[in-house]
Amino acid sequence: MRTLNSADCIARGCALQAAMLSPNFQVAQFQIEENNALPISIMYKFKGSDKTSNKELFKVGSSFPSTKSITFDNKLGNLELLIQYSQGVNMLPGLPPQIARYNIHEGTKDPKAEKHSFVMRVSNNIHNIACLEEVELVQEWTEEEKIPIKVAPSPPKPAETKKDEEMKDETKEGEAKPEE
Repeated sequence: MRTLNSADCIARGCALQAAMLSPNFQVAQFQIEENNALPISIMYKFKGSDKTSNKELFKVGSSFPSTKSITFDNKLGNLELLIQYSQGVNMLPGLPPQIARYNIHEGTKDPKAEKHSFVMRVSNNIHNIACLEEVELVQEWTEEEKIPIKVAPSPPKPAETKKDEEMKDETKEGEAKPEE
């Protein structure tokens, strides 16, 4: 059930939002959650391939702002990305379905990388405009690090004292010589 007409509803919402942002007025805090009216999808094609993929990212009724990540394992990039309103949507006449088009170049893989993946983050910002927020190449590798082990020095041999030397000499002199 509605108690306000559309124009009054919009005006009242704008007045409440402005009052919440102003330091001069005290208004109960309202949580405003905005939703997508039109579905937004991406279409991408890797260069050198004939296959075009289409994926709906932001469905009708999903809240914004929000961000979605798309990960491609064992890819380095090198693709064309088109962000558009999904096909078959009733749009205003004269409004193109295409929102943005990007050419993403190929990243450089590190030779020691064991695994790599290509990640794109598409964001539907606070104005309900979808855009490519970030593109990155993620690489993983294992690195062995040799840690030197410190060995405790062996204790020095005790120096022979004069008494020990005299005892050795005495035993040599006191030894019996074999008889011939």
